[in-house]
Amino acid sequence: MRHTEKNVYLVSFEYFPISQGGLARHAKAVIDRLLVHKVFKAVIAVPMRDKIEINRRIVTIPCLFFKNKYLCYLEFSFRVLLKLIYRFNKDTFVFFSLLSYFLIPLLPKKFYLFVHSNEKRVFLTDYPGESIKERFIRKSIYFINYQWESFLCRKARRVFSVSPSLKEETVQQYKMNRHNITVITNGLDKRVFSKGTGQKKLNKDLLYVGKISPRKNISDLIEILKLLTNSDPQFKLHIMGSGEKSYLNKIRSMIHEYKLDSNVFFHPYRTDVELNTLYEKCSIFVTTSLVEGFGLVVLEAMSKGLPVVVYENLGVRDIIINKTNGYLIKRFDYQSFVNKILYLYKNKNIYNKMSDNAIKRVNDFRWGPSVKKLVKEIG
Repeated sequence: MRHTEKNVYLVSFEYFPISQGGLARHAKAVIDRLLVHKVFKAVIAVPMRDKIEINRRIVTIPCLFFKNKYLCYLEFSFRVLLKLIYRFNKDTFVFFSLLSYFLIPLLPKKFYLFVHSNEKRVFLTDYPGESIKERFIRKSIYFINYQWESFLCRKARRVFSVSPSLKEETVQQYKMNRHNITVITNGLDKRVFSKGTGQKKLNKDLLYVGKISPRKNISDLIEILKLLTNSDPQFKLHIMGSGEKSYLNKIRSMIHEYKLDSNVFFHPYRTDVELNTLYEKCSIFVTTSLVEGFGLVVLEAMSKGLPVVVYENLGVRDIIINKTNGYLIKRFDYQSFVNKILYLYKNKNIYNKMSDNAIKRVNDFRWGPSVKKLVKEIG
């Protein structure tokens, strides 16, 4: 039987499994908190043949191509259209990214859109080590992505940006009215990541968490580690995440070429318990990502008292207070990156102060106020 009451449908391809990364973490955190309100329902993708026990107010969309990225985005969007088109003129929809309703021109009468990173900025960014063919294929895909994102931004009742810097980038790149974009920042999920207590132990274990992909620019982390081990061979880099086989092979080849096999450790993501253990084990969080709308893993690391050394870009500028809880480094400035890490290890008092400031800074990012603001905006 078709329902007559009005609902707000929270549509997100990125929800299950949680290991997909920051975007999935964000969607799950917001959706789970909004579902306490009767008016909200969620619509998410699940693998076609998997039996998944889930909240009864979540509509699952079984997808045959679940593991095949863009095919699944298209399949999910088409199935959402078929299942819910009769609600398009009655209910409100919230799309958690451009990929949650991808390239389908039939739109709900009233919908909102989350932006997590500016697709045009990704399109304009060159990745180190790309071949001409790889760059052409990637930029062709992101050209389509940013055209679609721009279209959705213009049609949406309101756009939600996950950081102030991303809001400004979206206004600039898509020529939008800034008053039509509201910042809804990420928060720390305290049910999963409790804040660190006591003084953080300083060791020579560095940590990166996230996708292993050209956009995350893991190759620069290996270049930086090579310089670090020239100064002190005891430095180690822990990498937790997954990625495409071809890029992983490239990274492993670099590691072998630089004779860093005993200095780099890969950890496949399995559970939040294992992730928490790594945050507690390591002393400094590092990332050389080229484009970040927010950087949720940065917040998670800071909650455990890890100072952060990162490439300066978009969302991380809204989390890191330079020289207070971490360092913002210009892209591709390997030596400055290395110098900041060495400086922290040589100055334990500075390290301890930054560690304390990192934990304090996390208090500024809470899901409670963000979700209340979101509910108010949706009305």
